[in-house]
Amino acid sequence: MIFGPGIEDYIRSLVPEPDDVLAEMQAHAERDDIPIVYPETGRLLEVLIAMTAARAAVEVGTAIGVSTLHIARALAAGGTVVSFEVDPGRHEAARAYLGRAGVGDRVDLRLKDGTEGLAELEGPVDFVFLDAAKGDYPGQLALALSLLRPGGAVAIDNVLLSGAVTAGRPRTHWSEEDVLTMRAFNADLVADGRVTATVLSVGDGVAVAVRR
Repeated sequence: MIFGPGIEDYIRSLVPEPDDVLAEMQAHAERDDIPIVYPETGRLLEVLIAMTAARAAVEVGTAIGVSTLHIARALAAGGTVVSFEVDPGRHEAARAYLGRAGVGDRVDLRLKDGTEGLAELEGPVDFVFLDAAKGDYPGQLALALSLLRPGGAVAIDNVLLSGAVTAGRPRTHWSEEDVLTMRAFNADLVADGRVTATVLSVGDGVAVAVRR
């Protein structure tokens, strides 16, 4: 928990209840210990998509499709999200869930490493969400910024590492190297002159940047 007692639960209580498919996806993730976005993070993705009127979105780290579903549902009419995942089982589970959720025509799921996938795409795109291997964030961010249109946004999840980025907090499963790398990444992002960026204490921490 990053917040003080009760705050996280209060914020989560404001998020609408999941529909049947999303609830099943969340239960699947909890049962099999699959990392997915927090409900409030999913809501933030929807808000960012709406704010940018995004039609062309890209995601790195499909998992079983929870964040993909939030993105796809919020896209402007005719929009598509291209999403990369390296685990075949999760990739297929996401395809099934997203089809049942009625957004199959808005998703382009690719079984491919995210960095390789980003390098093969052509812009411009409106929105990028990074949520895979944390050590890959710097290289993936560079690729994402090369694809984003001016006014487009990128969101990066887990940038607070369960609170471990704060001095004196327990490291949990994050190593000292993980913490130092993420601190440097956050500082570099906020100082990057190509974007206007900040770090939000939503879920496990989400960095948000808008391309200038």
